[in-house]
Amino acid sequence: MAKPTRPTEDPRESAEPSVTFNRTERVLASMVGGIIVLGLLCFVAMIIMWLTAPGAAGSMPWPVVMAIPLFGFPIGMVLLFVLLGIIWTRRARENRASR
Repeated sequence: MAKPTRPTEDPRESAEPSVTFNRTERVLASMVGGIIVLGLLCFVAMIIMWLTAPGAAGSMPWPVVMAIPLFGFPIGMVLLFVLLGIIWTRRARENRASR
């Protein structure tokens, strides 16, 4: 397996600042994406269920499928705000350090 090569230029001299995401930001971003996508998929499944078999809403998997968007979307929004706060705090520290 080849070793990754290091850039020859100095990152301080490049026109664009290097963007670094730490592990916390990546994990939070994937959690937000996963929760929101799961909520949307459950929402679409509920719509399809109501259009095809409206009497099946009381059978077993559907109460769980209906509850996922009720809890998933608020949790996803809270995690999104936490992610934005972490990113804004990191960028503010970087801007203070560069002055």
